[in-house]
Amino acid sequence: MKTQLIVGAAALVVGLLLGWMVRGVATYNVHQASIATYDDWRVACPESSAENKDAHCEMSSDVVEKSQGTPNTVGRITITNDKDNKPMMGVVLPYGVALEAGMGLKIGKDPVKVYQYRTCNAIGCIVTTPFDDALSKSLKGTDDVSVMFAGLDGKPVSVPMSFKGYDKSMSEWKSADAKRNSWFWRLWS
Repeated sequence: MKTQLIVGAAALVVGLLLGWMVRGVATYNVHQASIATYDDWRVACPESSAENKDAHCEMSSDVVEKSQGTPNTVGRITITNDKDNKPMMGVVLPYGVALEAGMGLKIGKDPVKVYQYRTCNAIGCIVTTPFDDALSKSLKGTDDVSVMFAGLDGKPVSVPMSFKGYDKSMSEWKSADAKRNSWFWRLWS
């Protein structure tokens, strides 16, 4: 009698545990697109389907120029993974920039890092660079970042960026992209 009671209790515990794990796998919708905002940064994950199975989540923020009194969005900075699953940073700036001068990124007291434009298309002029550990560490916890570029008239333009919400956004971006590419975590969700 006592043995049957122990076996029954063990079977109940195992059944409950398996049911809880299967619920995580069966009910999580990895196909749904999502956008979350963390102060001035956003994390967007595209809908997961056979057509865009290699699509990754991305985090982005607008480059907003406020010196004229009225906020004016002049570009966007985006961090995502490329087709080889390596982190990349892209900056889109408007037409009318001096391409030869490139785009500068001033982080804190560090010297300006200059990146060359990759192309201009219907969206604007685009700069891409690997988002390596050094760049990631220099952006973490900072609030003194400026995007610098020159207009066609040769005059330099420096636009301070807001990094309010960056750290939380970075954490969520890494987590969301990992969840899209792994089924194991769903067992414990």
